[in-house]
Amino acid sequence: MAGTIHNIWETYLQYNGGGGHMALFLCALLLLGALCRTEREKSDSFLLSGYAVFFFGIFFCPLTAKVIMDFCIGARVYWRMFWILPLPAVIAYAFALRLKKEEVSWKRGAVVAGMILVVAVTGTSIYAQGNFREAENLYKIPQDAVDVCELMQEDAERHNIEEKGIIVVNELLPYVRQYDGTVRMPYGRLSMHDFKFPTKNGRKIYNLINNPQIDFKRLKKAAQKGGYNYLAYYRHGMPDQEMRELGFEKIGESSNYFVYRIEI
Repeated sequence: MAGTIHNIWETYLQYNGGGGHMALFLCALLLLGALCRTEREKSDSFLLSGYAVFFFGIFFCPLTAKVIMDFCIGARVYWRMFWILPLPAVIAYAFALRLKKEEVSWKRGAVVAGMILVVAVTGTSIYAQGNFREAENLYKIPQDAVDVCELMQEDAERHNIEEKGIIVVNELLPYVRQYDGTVRMPYGRLSMHDFKFPTKNGRKIYNLINNPQIDFKRLKKAAQKGGYNYLAYYRHGMPDQEMRELGFEKIGESSNYFVYRIEI
């Protein structure tokens, strides 16, 4: 339970970040009751405030949080709970109620300017160093992944291989099927985080390829068992002569990886 509480608090801090929009949201919640004039406004404010209180009750309660983390969305993406928090709607509604109180045009203009300033000051600029970088290609994935997939596709066409299956290192894992959705892989990117694998052979392949002292003979047998006819591995860690002796056929290389065909 202590781990769940830690995850809850860390998730909240990560979502909140360095900005002040969460504080602005909580202030807007407190102001809703004071700004209401009509019964309709009171009803709407009660609905928004009640929903927010209900949300935080579920989010911060260790019991409900553990159920959601373990059986719904997972602990790693628990921050997605904030997607259902009406933060922009509550802030906008509170500002609108405040604006309705001013009847003089210049005062209304001042309130609007003040609202814009508050939102700008409590937020953080996205135009910061490190938030953007130039894409290596039109696909917006690492060029190594594109090169590996193209080498595999060209070789498959030359050898009349209809079903392509590849084993790759973790750095390439999230990108191969973004480029070519027809490629089979022993496990997906989520397996790196939750260590859940579709098959026992997939788990075996993961353990083998992530072992510092990789046993390529066992990896080849696991690849043949699963029907994976290609392998991409680091150039600096690939003993090329040993690979050839084991029956791996080198079909090409990218900047950082050798690509081999495995007879199955």
